[in-house]
Amino acid sequence: MNLSEVIQTLKSGGLSLEIAEDGRLKVRGKKTKIDEYATVIREHKAAILKALKLEGNYPFLDDRHACLECSNLTHLNGCKQAKRGQFVAMIQANAIDIPHRCERFRVNATLH
Repeated sequence: MNLSEVIQTLKSGGLSLEIAEDGRLKVRGKKTKIDEYATVIREHKAAILKALKLEGNYPFLDDRHACLECSNLTHLNGCKQAKRGQFVAMIQANAIDIPHRCERFRVNATLH
């Protein structure tokens, strides 16, 4: 897994990453998620810190993805995470491969 994938995985898991005032890596999120990803964070800590320092706490700012890359996409072009009235539940066929930002994006998508 490359650094971009590591950071996206952590973000998709509900974690936020930043540099603390003392220069250490600050990870925020639910304790269960932090514990779940502790090994990944530990293995990539130095690289994450370096990226955060280079990008001013905003690594890989272009975090757009196509619905085809998301594991929440159903076989009928719907989103498993969609909730009525909050966002589009059915994805238009002509927009399914257009990169956009979605807080419900999940990595490790299966092929559709």
